[in-house]
Amino acid sequence: MSGPTAQPHAVCQHDHLVEFYETDEFLVDTVAGYVLPALRNGDVAIIVATAAHRHAFERALEDAGIDLASAVREERYIAIDARGLLSRFMVDGRPDAQRFASAVGALLDRPAAAGRAVRAYGEMVALLWDDGDVASALALEDLWNDLALERPFDLLCAYPMRAFGDEDSAEAFRRICDQHTAVIPSEPYTLLADPAERTREIARLQQENAALHAEVRRMGAQHEVLAEMAYVDSLTGLGNRRAFDLHLEREWALTLRDGIDSYLVVADLDRVKLLNDACGHAAGDQVLRQFARALREAARSTDIVARIGGDEFGALLVRCDERAAHSFMVRLRSAMADPAWPELAQVNVSLGHASLQESMSPEKALNRADSAMYARKHSRYAA
Repeated sequence: MSGPTAQPHAVCQHDHLVEFYETDEFLVDTVAGYVLPALRNGDVAIIVATAAHRHAFERALEDAGIDLASAVREERYIAIDARGLLSRFMVDGRPDAQRFASAVGALLDRPAAAGRAVRAYGEMVALLWDDGDVASALALEDLWNDLALERPFDLLCAYPMRAFGDEDSAEAFRRICDQHTAVIPSEPYTLLADPAERTREIARLQQENAALHAEVRRMGAQHEVLAEMAYVDSLTGLGNRRAFDLHLEREWALTLRDGIDSYLVVADLDRVKLLNDACGHAAGDQVLRQFARALREAARSTDIVARIGGDEFGALLVRCDERAAHSFMVRLRSAMADPAWPELAQVNVSLGHASLQESMSPEKALNRADSAMYARKHSRYAA
C-alpha cells in the first residue's frame, strides 16, 4: 500500500497531513497505509470516521495481516464514530476549544501513559465541510494543531475532491493546505510512480487550470453581452421596454417612499411608416436613431430614456415637477430641429406626460401618459 508523499510546510509541532481523494478506494488505501506502521510496531491507531469508512479500513487492515481483535483488546486500535465525537464538542454550531481538548485529549492520554506513539485519522472536518460549515471545518483544523502543542501524535485528515468543485472554495482550499504539514494530492498524481510522468501531470494540470481561467473569462464576457442584449435596444442603443419597465417600477416606488415626484414622458413618432414605405426601412431606422440622440440631448444625466415600442419612446424624468417635464419636451422639440438631422424634419412627434406621484401604479402612470399623448395627437390632426 502506498504511503503519503508531499512537500512539508511547518505550521505545527506534529505531522498533520491532508489528503484530497476522488474515490473511496484511494482513501482506504492511504489510511490503511498510514496506520499500518503504528499497528505493526505496537503503537496506537485512532480512527475517527463514518461507519462505512471504518468498516472499509478494517477490512483493508485485516487483509494486510493485522489482528484487529487483538489490537482492539489491547487498545491499540480505537475506532470512533465521527458524528458522535463531533457532537461532544460542538456548541451553538461551532467547535468549542475546551470541550474539544477534553474529548480528544482523553483519547490521546492513555496511549501516552503507556509510552505508545499515536497515529490518528479523522474526517470530522470533511463532515463539517459537506454540511456547508466551512468556517467550523477550518476552526477544527486549528484546534488539532493547538492540541499538538500539548500532546504528541500524528494526524491524517481527508477531504473528497468533489467538495472543492466551485470557484468560491479556492481560498478555503489554500487555507486548508496551509494548516497542514504535508498535502497528499489526489489519485491522478499520486499513483504515478515515474518522476517524468509526474512532471507531465503537473504540466497538464497547469494547462487545464489556464484553460479553465480562460473559459471563466470568456463566459463572463458572454454574460455581459447577453445582459446587454436583454436590456438594450440594438438599433438605438437606448434601454429597451424591459429595462424601462424595471426603472419605472423602481422610480414609482421611490416617489411614494420619499414624497418627491418624478414624471413619465412618452413620445410617439408619426409618419415613420410612411417614410419606410416611401424610402425603405433604412431611412426609417435612421430617423429612429436620430430621435434617440435627440432624446439623450434633451434629457438630464439623471433621467432615463428608452425605446419602448416600434416608434414609441419613453423618458423617466427623475425627481422633478411638471414644469421640468414641459421644459424637457421643449428641449426635445428643439433638438429635433437640428439641421444636422434632416431626416427628423420629415416626421412629427406626439408627447404625453404623467406624474408618478399621482398615479396608483407604474402601469397607471404609463396609461395616463399614453392617453395624454393620443389626446394631443387627435386634437392636432382634428385641427
